[in-house]
Amino acid sequence: MANYYDEILDEIESLMNEGKASEAMAAVKKELAMPYIPPETETKLKKLKRDLQYQLSEKSGNTEVSLDVVLEHLEGSPEEQLASAAALSKRNLRDCLPEIQAWLQKDPFPQAGALIVEAIAEQEIGEEFVWNRGGTEYTFLGDGLTPVSESGGFLKAEKLLEEWLSNDHPDLFEMAKTLLVHEVYMFLPLSYEEEEGQELALQMVKQVSEMMDDGEIYKEVVHQIDKNERMN
Repeated sequence: MANYYDEILDEIESLMNEGKASEAMAAVKKELAMPYIPPETETKLKKLKRDLQYQLSEKSGNTEVSLDVVLEHLEGSPEEQLASAAALSKRNLRDCLPEIQAWLQKDPFPQAGALIVEAIAEQEIGEEFVWNRGGTEYTFLGDGLTPVSESGGFLKAEKLLEEWLSNDHPDLFEMAKTLLVHEVYMFLPLSYEEEEGQELALQMVKQVSEMMDDGEIYKEVVHQIDKNERMN
């Protein structure tokens, strides 16, 4: 079975070989923004990021893209939105709050929106935002959000996935962890409570197990949980 992260790296390198440096950079920044990355993969992603920064600077003649250009691309294609959101998440969003507030109301590309909302939470911005996501509007105060990396449900689910899968099924653990990160990002601006962590982790195990082994590992995990509960 191909490792999920190997596939991501191959996809990024393919984009680079096709001359799609901006899309490749968007993919790199998306992965680096995740709360968990295997150390070896993180090292490779950082090297790819340095290579891409060089490529993009060669094309633009400038290593620092202006805020105006980033905001302009925020209105572009899904790939451009993702790249711009990743770039903005590393900046002080207070420098462009009106633009961010207006953009979130336009039903932006969901993954790009999630990156920006996570950055708003991390920067504890005490302003009101309205995020139109697929026609549903979420109104929230930035400093009232819980960043993904601090979510009780996420941390509990992450710990359980490690207990259940990391030793005997490391590949499934990586896949389940990736699904978990995606799930909690796309759940923003809401967050999972700690007591929801076990059910959340089980959902991730079920998804990867049904894809990879017709649900056998999921059944094993459920059986072990039931056994532990009976013993307690």
